Amino acid sequence: MRPTQVFLIATSVAALSGCSAGGDSAGSGGSGTFGGSGGSSASGGTTNGGTSGAGASGGSSASGGSGNGGSTAGGSSSGGSGNNGGSAGNGGNGGSQDAGLPDVAFTYDAPVSEPDACAATRIEAEPLPLDMYFVLDDSGSMRLPQTSYAAGDCNVGGSVNSRWCYAVNALWSFFNSSQSVGVGVALNYLNNSYNCSSANGLAIPPAGGTVAFDILPNHLSALQTSLNNARGDGPTTPTEAALKSIVSFTTAQSAARPGRQMVGVYITDGLPEGSGCQTQDGPLGNIIQTHFTNTGIPTFIIGMTGASFSSLDAWANGAGAQSHTNYCGGSNPCYSYDVGNGNGAAFVQVLAEIQKAAVGCTFNVPTPDSGILDVDKIDVIYTPGSGAPETLTRVTDQSQCGSAASSGWYYDDNLNPTQIILCPDTCTRVQGDSSAKIDVELGCLGS
Repeated sequence: MRPTQVFLIATSVAALSGCSAGGDSAGSGGSGTFGGSGGSSASGGTTNGGTSGAGASGGSSASGGSGNGGSTAGGSSSGGSGNNGGSAGNGGNGGSQDAGLPDVAFTYDAPVSEPDACAATRIEAEPLPLDMYFVLDDSGSMRLPQTSYAAGDCNVGGSVNSRWCYAVNALWSFFNSSQSVGVGVALNYLNNSYNCSSANGLAIPPAGGTVAFDILPNHLSALQTSLNNARGDGPTTPTEAALKSIVSFTTAQSAARPGRQMVGVYITDGLPEGSGCQTQDGPLGNIIQTHFTNTGIPTFIIGMTGASFSSLDAWANGAGAQSHTNYCGGSNPCYSYDVGNGNGAAFVQVLAEIQKAAVGCTFNVPTPDSGILDVDKIDVIYTPGSGAPETLTRVTDQSQCGSAASSGWYYDDNLNPTQIILCPDTCTRVQGDSSAKIDVELGCLGS
């Protein structure tokens, strides 16, 4: 939808007036009282006011014209200055006294009419550009169903029948897709110097053959080299380290890359293990659920054959992933994704769905072309594929989404908002409508 452009024309009217008293005072606006007055400006040509006697008034002059005061016998006074471009009038010869009143000058500052800061307008909301941090399980079970590490290894484009090879090719297909142009990507591996007692969990990219964030397709070559050099032969499945890595890395990168939607993606085929690592569903899920509550950064989990999908769902529920009914490995609906061995198009399709889910419900707060945006006067409009537009309800934060049923939204920061975020139920509703449109109607200070 094209933005509606509204142009405001404002006029400022200032009046300048005054008066003077005394034979020697300059009259403001071309008028004088005693001893004859100067010419006052008006519209038109020049007039000469010749009279005889005491205290004659000068003639008036048009803008740009001049007036000459009348003459009488007596003292002289200076005529006032003409207004609006008129030249000063010459005072007449008046009496020898000026009535004894002090000279007085009055000035008046007219109020200036201020235009509205900006006019209300509606624009189509644009989802945030996406950044994705992938942690790929490189444990030994990923080589299956092959029986040796060497047989299970795979480079991009390889055809080895192993989970590792399917994962490598699926990721490469996603990275190399035209639909991923503009997406930021970083890549890490589960056994990259894991330490479950460390807040970072894993070595920080680009250490250990991993790839730091960049915008696709800028670093396709680096991603391909990393996938080719990595091997599905790690000793264990330290899930806690992977989830901690997602928390620490995405938090830091989100702060360093404002105006973009950050997400974490964990791909695994195994059960949690690892020296000194947590293995219980509750504590593991709490890592990424708290992360989402505190930062709004979601974590998506993709499971392959061998994973416990009841565990994956327990971790993902509340970590920002939306409920869905396709690619479920356990209960349905579910929060994690099941791609089996990863063979075929399922893996690539799941990555595309995660991409859509990540960006479809968060929008940048628009900036008006001029004026000061009033964030308390923003409306979010949902137009379904069929039906009338609906103004969604703003709530204070995600914890209040229940009060708005499936029609709520909130700011990332109520004092200094930069993002508009749809409540989870609203997001599910909107994403279920392939023809849905979200508009943002701006309200501005003074409008």
